[in-house]
Amino acid sequence: MGTSVSLGDYEPEEIKEPWEESQYRDLSRAYYTQSLNMKIDTDNDGLLHCITAVTSLELNKCYTDSKENLTINKSPRNCYLSALTIYMDNKGEIIKGEKILTQFRLVYEASEGRHLLDSSFKIKKQKEACIDAKELHNHVIKNKIVTFRNGKVYLLKKFHEYIIQASLCNRRTDVNYTNMKVTANRDELNKTLSLLGIAESSIGFTPGKAPIIADIAMKILGLALSVEPQFSLAEYTYPIKGPVYLDNATTIQEYKRENANGYVSPQRKIGEPRRENKDILKILEEWGLNIKK
Repeated sequence: MGTSVSLGDYEPEEIKEPWEESQYRDLSRAYYTQSLNMKIDTDNDGLLHCITAVTSLELNKCYTDSKENLTINKSPRNCYLSALTIYMDNKGEIIKGEKILTQFRLVYEASEGRHLLDSSFKIKKQKEACIDAKELHNHVIKNKIVTFRNGKVYLLKKFHEYIIQASLCNRRTDVNYTNMKVTANRDELNKTLSLLGIAESSIGFTPGKAPIIADIAMKILGLALSVEPQFSLAEYTYPIKGPVYLDNATTIQEYKRENANGYVSPQRKIGEPRRENKDILKILEEWGLNIKK
């Protein structure tokens, strides 16, 4: 997912994110969905509506020491956790979007022989709101971009596929996208899709229920979504179903910057992306980034 700044009718200008300045970084990405009750601002009746929230969670772990030299592989890691969430109503219309960026640091603990959360570093959070709903819907669905009120433009890739699936599911069926992922009656749902002429692959239908995330993982996701620590994610959003993993595997990509005679080149990828079953939320839990009562 790339970043740029919109300049009116001009081509967007690409800008650098803070993690792109690091000598080395590892990018991990995963996707989640949940259905929740939310008041839509345009309504005057005060009723709660069933909303689908689809989240792209990205973790950038940055460092400067060499990956090959394990004797110096102990420098602090600056980490950036980015949670981009698109909210959609039961008609498949995007009604809201926002991104929460959480910055924290890892330090090497000799006793553990690994990096853990640096409790002395104050966790920083920054929220960016997307443009208004109708315009945002067109930008996301048609142009594969998310535009923020501060002018930033994010280019969508894999995340766009899940947003399209959710929009089609909510628009064409009477089953909320998240509920479809966790329903036990897969045969009945399959019949419904067939009657509506919807291909299973077009809305991400796969045999078996999508796994619901565990309690600790839910609290960590709540932290990523900027939920206040004294509340659990369930208390904050009143989820009807979920949150659930949209993909069992986390995509991991390594980047590096090379220094040639004082010139630091742009980051380039090292090798092909790899996919692991170990989820971002589990990684964050092992680092100690969890909410304790």
